[in-house]
Amino acid sequence: MTLAAAADRATALFRREGEALRQTALETEWLLTNGLGGFSMGTVLGTPTRRYHGLLIASMHPPIDRINALTTFDERLVIDAGSPTADVVSLTPLHFTGVAEQPRTHPNLVRFERGYFGCRWRYVFETAFGEVSLERMVYLFEGRNAIAVRYAARGHGVPLRLELRPLIRLGDFHELLHEANAPRFRLRSLPNGCVVTDRHLGLHMHSPEAGFTPEPCWWRNLTYWWEADRGQDHVEDLYCPGAFNWTTVPAGGTSVLTVHASIDAMPVGAVEDDAGMRDRRMAELTRKTIVACGGDRLPVQDQQSLAALVRASDAFVVRRGRAVAAGNGGHADAGVSVIAGYPWFADWGRDTMIALPGLFLTTQRFEEARKVLEVFAANRRNGIIPNRFDDRDGSAYYNTVDASLWFVHAACAYAKASGDEGIWSGTIGQACEEVIEAYCRGTDFGIGLDGSDGLIRAGDRTTQLTWMDAKRDSVSFTPRPGKCIEVNALWYSGLLSLAEAMQSIHSGHTAEWRAIAAAAGRSLQTLFWNEREGCLFDRLEPGRDSGAWVGSPEVRPNQLFAVSLPNSALTPVQQRSVVAVVREHLLTPHGLRSLSPRDPGYHGRFEGPLRQRDEAYHNGTVWPWLLGAYVDALVRIDGAKGANEGRRAIQTLVDELDERYVGMLPEVFDGDEPQRPRGCQSQAWSVAEVLRGLATAIRAGG
Repeated sequence: MTLAAAADRATALFRREGEALRQTALETEWLLTNGLGGFSMGTVLGTPTRRYHGLLIASMHPPIDRINALTTFDERLVIDAGSPTADVVSLTPLHFTGVAEQPRTHPNLVRFERGYFGCRWRYVFETAFGEVSLERMVYLFEGRNAIAVRYAARGHGVPLRLELRPLIRLGDFHELLHEANAPRFRLRSLPNGCVVTDRHLGLHMHSPEAGFTPEPCWWRNLTYWWEADRGQDHVEDLYCPGAFNWTTVPAGGTSVLTVHASIDAMPVGAVEDDAGMRDRRMAELTRKTIVACGGDRLPVQDQQSLAALVRASDAFVVRRGRAVAAGNGGHADAGVSVIAGYPWFADWGRDTMIALPGLFLTTQRFEEARKVLEVFAANRRNGIIPNRFDDRDGSAYYNTVDASLWFVHAACAYAKASGDEGIWSGTIGQACEEVIEAYCRGTDFGIGLDGSDGLIRAGDRTTQLTWMDAKRDSVSFTPRPGKCIEVNALWYSGLLSLAEAMQSIHSGHTAEWRAIAAAAGRSLQTLFWNEREGCLFDRLEPGRDSGAWVGSPEVRPNQLFAVSLPNSALTPVQQRSVVAVVREHLLTPHGLRSLSPRDPGYHGRFEGPLRQRDEAYHNGTVWPWLLGAYVDALVRIDGAKGANEGRRAIQTLVDELDERYVGMLPEVFDGDEPQRPRGCQSQAWSVAEVLRGLATAIRAGG
């Protein structure tokens, strides 16, 4: 296979038809993104099952402040229109309160495809005049909060009428709408469309081919079963401004109707032009990635897998459309960021820095990688980069101990991969220095250096400062106060990487950093070593009486970073033993468990109401992103042999990317079989770390 063939691999990432489609149409979700944080998302069946499902989820201040502008269309096809024998078929199975059973299939839906930038459905109807077919395509434009929904009808002289009723929330995508407390919508009808506004927002809809009839009303009591399953509010009312009506008599050819919807009044361009531009860009990203991994010498399967993962990775790269107030008193320039996960996450510091090598460095997107680092560097406060930006107003939250250390790791990885040594004398280098200085002298949330052992301590039993951060109703479900293993593995590796990178700029500082790293390295080898289990303690906690630091014996995946990061303080024997324990206790076909099943605190199912899910979130739930570190660790201890084992470990996810997950990878899975996908439908670090892990294994000779 040539590079061009790998880049143009197929017209659809995901295709399902026949019985396989009918059995999974309700449970399978699709996602399209626009590079702004906005998206389209729904089920293959067309039935909204989450509050986040919508044809147009618009980002008002990219990539945040998102609104569900247009949830869906009620679509009705009238076959043999105007005849007493006319047949009315609903294409959109909605679920309402009081209806006993959720719709699960559609007898006329025969095919679904999710392409790179659009989704396509095909419906077939048998009539007395022969077969009638209708195709629907949903396309989300790049860099615009705008969609095109296109219908193509084919028949043999059968009169057809398509009635489309927009169902509108036009409000915060986290919040359901109810008629009783809804804003007062204003409707302005146009010959071929309408504008719906409240006090602040406007949705513009028009069609060159169809007329619009204003018939404002409310559709009440739509029910979203995913929200019910999560113990959330799950019943909503939606506003309908009227109906688009289109009549056609296709006679052997194809008749086409297109409806555009946007949150601005700007003209929407041609789908073909936008798709062509995106295809060319994605082909070039894919080409660069494959070339960096070996080019045409790679087996066909590797080229195809890399191509699919590169395309999946692009969904999370977004631009920041406005400056965000910086913690150090300045303002960050609008730049590039990373959506942590769709549908509900915005951009998180930890997730962004963990995902950065896979999303940007593996794919050779170096200029954008630097812009990401600059955004977070400009928003640092007291040596801490933001844990996250608020999804509504963009304000920064700083409750994290590890995000800043992941920032240092990402900056060093960027400089090494790109050859851009200029960052060390600019904002990014200054931010890295401030992280080290702040952690040495002590900063917010009890973060500080223990001079007696070179380790970083942080937090108390009420805080959630690491990636294991589930907290609800003031209860922290995975409290990790003290000295956490992955924090100190990052500290040790970051000190040495930064000292090497900045040797010519700050030789005095770098000598001090190496001395601290040496002390931390000795402690990682000795204080963290759990001789009984042959692995590392998850953390060191202050003893209740003596005040001495006591190791927590929970077997968790965090210890893996003491092997996988660029600089490891462990002996080769310790490294092998850690990997062996992780393999035995935590490895599954979909990622690593967050806690050993042998632990009394283990939860094998991530399900039920939110509090129950939060309790399981980091206590057994499987995380795909950890496979990147697992591959790194295997390559370190076993070279090419380890690379082969690493590829086998991630192969299930690579194989299921298109076939099961419609071109994306979920946030988490159940710890126990069957490992159902859970959490966010599409998670940045899941895709990024599987992509980086695959590229690492390929380059290592696996």
